[in-house]
Amino acid sequence: MPGSGRPVDEELIRRHEDTLRFTDENSEGYVAGLAMLGFMYLQNAIAYGNKDLYLRARDYLDRARDVMRSVNVSDEVRMLVERLGREIEKNKAGLRKVDSADLIC
Repeated sequence: MPGSGRPVDEELIRRHEDTLRFTDENSEGYVAGLAMLGFMYLQNAIAYGNKDLYLRARDYLDRARDVMRSVNVSDEVRMLVERLGREIEKNKAGLRKVDSADLIC
């Protein structure tokens, strides 16, 4: 989970992205997959202090929200996407500090 300090293996992320490519884009599974990838990228953004990975996590959140507008999803998947949004917002300030520190060096 975000904040544990331990990165997610990049090969695992790639496998999830590959699986998502073959998932019906109009399905609950696709929304859940987008959210899970968002969590993985957010975890790595925190672990590495990398704003680009943070932005990728935000992109997955945005995509999940877009798909949810046209796809009926369970409460569990909706809550997963909402939690990702909260985690991304919560960690935004910490990644801004990293950017400021980079500028000082």
